[in-house]
Amino acid sequence: MKVLITGAGGFLGRGLVVPFEGRHDLRLMDVADWDTPHEKLVGSVADLETVRKAVAGCDGIVIAHMASRQAGSYETPTVPFDANVKGTANLFFAGVEAGIKRYVLISGEVVVYAHEKLPPRTLDLPLRSRGIYGLTKVCQEVIAEQYQREHDLHVAALRVGYILSADDPNHVVNKYGKHIRERNAPCTDRRDIGLAARLALELPDLKFEAFYILGAPEAVNVYEMEPSYKRLGWKPQYDFTWLPAAAPEGG
Repeated sequence: MKVLITGAGGFLGRGLVVPFEGRHDLRLMDVADWDTPHEKLVGSVADLETVRKAVAGCDGIVIAHMASRQAGSYETPTVPFDANVKGTANLFFAGVEAGIKRYVLISGEVVVYAHEKLPPRTLDLPLRSRGIYGLTKVCQEVIAEQYQREHDLHVAALRVGYILSADDPNHVVNKYGKHIRERNAPCTDRRDIGLAARLALELPDLKFEAFYILGAPEAVNVYEMEPSYKRLGWKPQYDFTWLPAAAPEGG
């Protein structure tokens, strides 16, 4: 399968591509240039003509880009809506135009964050988030569901949590390079997100389905994880059990 992965040069993307390597032919896209042995395209997902070039000849798309979380980016809707929302709409539009049927959206558990009586966070909760970032993730899922329904696509929305790199288990870091010294339920290694994305893209009978993808063992106490384990056949390879568990809130 020829797979386009957006946001492939960022913190998540550099780990997400690993489980695809050697199993699928990759075309990687990001807004800034970076080093990769794979075919790449540098450009903005907010530009439809660039996206049309990116999807040409592909069989599946993994939508993993996200507007930068640099200071000020999410203070107004301009930057995040261009990248997260317009970019997602462009990819589905151009993908359908090109006859592509398989899609994975990297969403977030933030889409149900604003529910008051939680846990558990089940998959049937209505979308209810907070803030501009959360709003863009909700919009992404709405776009994905509508395109699936109107065009009979295969679409998975992966609701990920706290994205980390455990490349060095003794120095687990987040995207800002902060050293993480304890685990909580949302902790997830970026390669495990990539594994879930690959499994979802390969799932033969997918319609529109959401999955929580969270790596720490405590996730089962907070999120509806069973579909990820059974339906996708996903299990985290990096569960952070070598780190001490965070104290419960109020503890």
